[in-house]
Amino acid sequence: MTNRPHYLLRLERYRDTGLVKVLTGMRRTGKSAILRSYRDQLLEEGIAPERIVSLNLEIADHAELRDANKLLAYVRERCDHDQTTYVFVDEAQEVAGIGQVVYTLAEDGRYDLYLTGSHTRLIERELLDVMAGRYVEIPVFSLSFLEYLSLANGGQRAGANGQHANRRQLFNQYLQCGGLPSAAALASNRYALFEYLDGVYHTVLRRDVAASLGKEDPVLLDAIVRLLINNLGQPVSANGISKGLAQVGHQCSDDTVARYLDALVDAHAFYRVRRFDLKAKTLLKTQERYYLADLGFRNLALGAQQAPLVGLLENVVYLELRRRHGEVHVGKHYARHICFVTHDAEGTAYYQVATSVLDPSELERALAPLRAERDNYPKTLLTLDEVGVTSHEGIAQRNIVDWLVG
Repeated sequence: MTNRPHYLLRLERYRDTGLVKVLTGMRRTGKSAILRSYRDQLLEEGIAPERIVSLNLEIADHAELRDANKLLAYVRERCDHDQTTYVFVDEAQEVAGIGQVVYTLAEDGRYDLYLTGSHTRLIERELLDVMAGRYVEIPVFSLSFLEYLSLANGGQRAGANGQHANRRQLFNQYLQCGGLPSAAALASNRYALFEYLDGVYHTVLRRDVAASLGKEDPVLLDAIVRLLINNLGQPVSANGISKGLAQVGHQCSDDTVARYLDALVDAHAFYRVRRFDLKAKTLLKTQERYYLADLGFRNLALGAQQAPLVGLLENVVYLELRRRHGEVHVGKHYARHICFVTHDAEGTAYYQVATSVLDPSELERALAPLRAERDNYPKTLLTLDEVGVTSHEGIAQRNIVDWLVG
């Protein structure tokens, strides 16, 4: 276990507000553990155990509660009528009609509701229509590198500035093993790590992805996943993927590829990043980029074949920006692209990622898209370089590892 205060603070922020809290993300990213930590926090504050209802709808003991009417009756029977009852439901998408259950309990006013879901349908098909404006989605990602350092350091935060004697070595390990909490704990045992990641990987693909597709072709699905991993950070399209698959013997239509891409995104196995036209201030619907929910799956899918390092770095930076800022897009200005543009309450910021810019030509190539933006928004160039200029006419240059733990 590693402390993940960022998520606990967000849950606390919305406590007793009447809003339903929904933790979403790929399996094994730690959603259930976060809820357990928050339940423990409530108990430590003096909330009586009988005021807490906790269910995991994936386990056999709670299988009968996947029926919406039975679930509603079960929760109501355990309600303390004088005080708020805190209700925690893991994998709520297992209940057909969970939206109506949540709506009924929320209308009652005596319940504070917390849900987790490993599939987008929990939001889009169940809650969006009946609970619009009355729930908050909290995406849960695999461990950040700072959290990974904390786990490697015995659960202790790695100093005020995130310093750790072996953090460069651990960053390489992080790129290889990914940040699923249990995988991080198994990083020193590569056989156990491989078996664990293999189990999660195939559960996500065969169960959660299949939930969207109805019936999938596992060979085609694996081929699409490998192609996406090989092109991390590169613009892709359904048409381009279908042409690439045809070259290796997989014949399928653009529509079929599009369905598989949607299913991978719905299961939170990949994140789709759309382009933002910085001149027109509009989102574009073509040439999206895809990033893995966890880099540990890269080795499973590719084996000895290695993905380009810059794509892995972009993947790490993208996930970190999602944790810090929420909304992230690829920036487009005419023919130039900026890796990431963030928008949040603090404003807009630009981020460019490169492995190294010690070569002057590489430096100019990396800076050109940032320099093309004539506004005053913060601009940052992230690289693996540990020496060199730290500012280029207002564009900050940071070492990626230092930035991750800063």
